[in-house]
Amino acid sequence: MAVVLSICRTNWSGTTGGPGLTQLAFEAPTDPHSWDAAAAQRVVNAVRAAWVSIGAYLPDNIKLDVNPVVDTYDIVSGDLVGSSTAAAVPAQVAGTATANFSMAAGCKVNLNTGQIRNGRRVRGSVFIVPAASNAFTTDGLVLGTARSAINAAFAGINTTLASSNEQMTVWSRPIPEGKQYGPRDGASTLVTGFETSEKTAILKGRRD
Repeated sequence: MAVVLSICRTNWSGTTGGPGLTQLAFEAPTDPHSWDAAAAQRVVNAVRAAWVSIGAYLPDNIKLDVNPVVDTYDIVSGDLVGSSTAAAVPAQVAGTATANFSMAAGCKVNLNTGQIRNGRRVRGSVFIVPAASNAFTTDGLVLGTARSAINAAFAGINTTLASSNEQMTVWSRPIPEGKQYGPRDGASTLVTGFETSEKTAILKGRRD
């Protein structure tokens, strides 16, 4: 297992209360692998494609910018050990939904790994907030069609990157000594499935 992973960041704008940030971690399941500019380009392109594919559920004043800079971290220590920049900056993605929306309401995507660590299932989450009202039923639940589209969008990232030995991962960051549950080394677990919750996600902050 590789000892490093890379973080791809997407900046959200068009909302009130400050910008949003989505961070996705990627690892190479097998060595050898180099997180270089070419790898950064593949990752940012795959992430952008996922956002484009669910643009119909994002309000049309929402703008998403995938950062071309992909930072690499030591999994165990959490130290920043490198940085690579995609040569081609991903074009901005804009939502296309003209339906009404609530600024704080959206969807939660569970990142499933099928693994257990420290007595708990290892699972991550991605919040897609806000989402337009066309993603919800009249009862406020996330539509099955929307859930399927979002699941497929994120699964598509792994499918696209599989041939280049890259895969989304859940990073359990290290906990330093003196903090609750610390000290504890960081650990990384590969994501094997994506499941969008039927329940509406309410996001209090703009960083997830």
